[in-house]
Amino acid sequence: MRTERKQRHFGVLSFTGTGHLNALLTLAQQLKQRGHRVTFFEKPKIEDRVRQAGLEFFAIGEKISPFRSKGPTARNASLLSELSLLRFNLARISHDLKTYLDEIPRALIRTEVDALLINEIALTGPTLAQLLGLPYIIISTSVPHNFGWNAYPWYSGYRFSASLFSGIPGAILEVSAVHVHGPIRRVLNRYRRNVGLGPVQEVERSYPALAQITQLPECLDFPRSILPANFHYTGPFANGMSRPAVDFPWHRIDGRPLIYASLGTTRNVQPRLFHMIAEACQDLDLQLVISLGGRFDPNSFANLPGAPLTTRYAPQLELLKLAKVVITHGGPNTVFESLMEGKPMVAIPLAYDQPAVSARLARLNIAEVLPVMRLSSGRIRTAIKRVLYNPKYRDAAVKMRTKLQSLRGVEHAVELIERALEK
Repeated sequence: MRTERKQRHFGVLSFTGTGHLNALLTLAQQLKQRGHRVTFFEKPKIEDRVRQAGLEFFAIGEKISPFRSKGPTARNASLLSELSLLRFNLARISHDLKTYLDEIPRALIRTEVDALLINEIALTGPTLAQLLGLPYIIISTSVPHNFGWNAYPWYSGYRFSASLFSGIPGAILEVSAVHVHGPIRRVLNRYRRNVGLGPVQEVERSYPALAQITQLPECLDFPRSILPANFHYTGPFANGMSRPAVDFPWHRIDGRPLIYASLGTTRNVQPRLFHMIAEACQDLDLQLVISLGGRFDPNSFANLPGAPLTTRYAPQLELLKLAKVVITHGGPNTVFESLMEGKPMVAIPLAYDQPAVSARLARLNIAEVLPVMRLSSGRIRTAIKRVLYNPKYRDAAVKMRTKLQSLRGVEHAVELIERALEK
């Protein structure tokens, strides 16, 4: 006789980035549908999104942070200015870690959370789980860290570099944040010593996750012969449930073949990229729709070549159904949602995991990948025409759509979570 499933209160240690948040909200909603309680513990900036999704929220870090600004900018192409920005970013991350370590334990106890879902990039998560003796599961919303993000060398031009020197601090920041070295490791280990725990690099052995789940589908990944026993591929956590409504001038869609361009919400986006994309499309018999990701005022792009439809935010899921080609930075949110609609892409990776995601698309002929540091409107136009008129790109994207839709990514992830906790 089948025993009833235990209803749990999951605490989600997320991240404020849109790509991470959308996936985790979808996963959390699926858990709630199955009778579980779910609370997000994060900065107040995402509270509205979480509550709009019908989920609970506990604000962390409500005090005014000394790092509210974006920090110093590299006004000249010097290593000194780039290192100054690196120091600021590492100090900001360290401050956030200390805030989470100080506030989240009391919040988890107060709300009686009995299991944790930890975004892979929420670096304090395993330490907090071990401190409170809570079972936890790592959720990777992109290419898992242990797979590596260095699909293209730093000098190849597939990552944005503001100057000749900025690639070096960028690499240091990524190693510090993704692989937990340097100041970030010191912050975590100092806290762990104070509460009687061993070094953070021993967590996988001393207090391992019950499971590591990634929404990266196995059919999109590079072939692998060895994986951890607790590792699970699923598929995209994409069902549209967690997306708020967006005002959009649908009357301006004119019936021409549509190109949808979104470079996400990352700070690495430069305004000139949108100008190049518009210039690339202006002589094609296509309608270009550009989503600015909330980083820029659409009025400042009113005179782009070809007069594309430019919005601060766009109803991405609806536009992807209409698009013939998607121009993307290679962020997993846009990529997975494009694949679920069978859309080929032109990828312009800028930072973080985007080159790694883009390399997987290129391997399967789903996208043309362009190096951002050697970008021009001509190269973008050539890539668009290649993807638009060579059927191999569309065929590969449609084939991937069929595979992904059969995976039931979010449902499979929830089943894995429940199963791991029942052992």
